[in-house]
Amino acid sequence: MVSAGVFVFGAYAAIQPATSEGQTILTMPVVQDAESSALVSTPPLANQIDQNQPSATTYMAAFAQTDLAQSFQQTNTNISGAGIALHPGVGSSDNVTIQLWADGLPNASGTMLTEASATGTAGQWVDVYWTPVAVVPGTTYYLVFTGNSTLGIDGDLNNPYPYGCVYANPGFSQFASYDYAFRTYYDDDTSLERYTWAGVKASFNQE
Repeated sequence: MVSAGVFVFGAYAAIQPATSEGQTILTMPVVQDAESSALVSTPPLANQIDQNQPSATTYMAAFAQTDLAQSFQQTNTNISGAGIALHPGVGSSDNVTIQLWADGLPNASGTMLTEASATGTAGQWVDVYWTPVAVVPGTTYYLVFTGNSTLGIDGDLNNPYPYGCVYANPGFSQFASYDYAFRTYYDDDTSLERYTWAGVKASFNQE
């Protein structure tokens, strides 16, 4: 069973593992400048975690149950991907498709905004990414999980995520105090090149 994590709400959730004090560390990678051989800090890549519910204490649902979804509210003004924690020992590897829905679930006149797929492995997180979609912060959207009938999703029965909940079984039955272990991403539109030494010099030359 996957150990529980600490819920973090906001733009910089759980990008690095929590320390012993329970705090999340957001690190900045470094690159070596070709001209000066100096190490220059660079920003994280464009896809950053927005919503993060990492607590995976319970085997929540099997894909074979069908109609699996998690509601959520994004903090940023776009969403560029999402991920879920797959339960260990259920299936091996299979396709995972995550769809983004607005204005309701598929059986409630909702609209699918986008979807993407990736190969998921039991006992690991699987993330998918798509071209960023504009969203309204604080508005409820839905992640629908499909694409296979062999894997399972972990989660938590104790309402760790207050801005949404689990849906499962034919007809998308709601389980108001349950949450899948999931995360969403946003595109921060940060260019890596402008943080290299050459990029910094170029930005000055444009002034």
